[in-house]
Amino acid sequence: MKAERQNIILDILNKEKKIIAKDISTKLNVSEDTIRRDLNELDEKGLLKRVHSGAIKRGPKAVDFSIREDVNIEEKIRLAKKAVKYIKPDSVILIDGGTTNYQLIKQIPKDFSCIIITNSIPIISLLKYYPNIKVLSLGGFLHKQSLVNIGYETIKQLESIHADVYFMGISHIDSEIGITIVTLEECQTKQKMIEVSSEVISMVTKDKLETVSNFVVGKTGIITNLVLDD
Repeated sequence: MKAERQNIILDILNKEKKIIAKDISTKLNVSEDTIRRDLNELDEKGLLKRVHSGAIKRGPKAVDFSIREDVNIEEKIRLAKKAVKYIKPDSVILIDGGTTNYQLIKQIPKDFSCIIITNSIPIISLLKYYPNIKVLSLGGFLHKQSLVNIGYETIKQLESIHADVYFMGISHIDSEIGITIVTLEECQTKQKMIEVSSEVISMVTKDKLETVSNFVVGKTGIITNLVLDD
């Protein structure tokens, strides 16, 4: 029955992160056209993301920063403790939004000296407690959900900057499609941040692995160091 078949598809997707229509049709002994119709219906319901050969798992829904802040908090802290070693004294650090990047700032010693450039309002507020860190705040249009400044003005300001390292917040990452994000403006801002940085480091929680959204920031190869939990 269709309902049972679609539940099996979702169970396989949750375990394997992605599915191939041809393989599922063989496994369930139905035609590929039947599986494609199932995948299209499940995509319309927002239960998976349809791609050419099959489907992949959707990542976490875009919600307000304040709601995301405490989600998977222990995992985010573990990632931040691993990633803080990449912040070198007196270097120029570019860091954008995200609740994991927010936790990274909390791992920096209070007497640390460097320059941090950011478009994240919560991170700017947190950095006031670090007397030896110079902070350059990037302007632009405020994305109210993520609390980051994005768009033309942000990109224009980045043209006069070269950072030693860029800590890029990631919403969705897939081994084939790459790094994706919900809005075009955020995508373009991240692309510029990558362009003006020598290295790109990203911390990724497990719920974001092998998921995809609408706008492609770039392939996974643009990341110099990918920090994952054990």
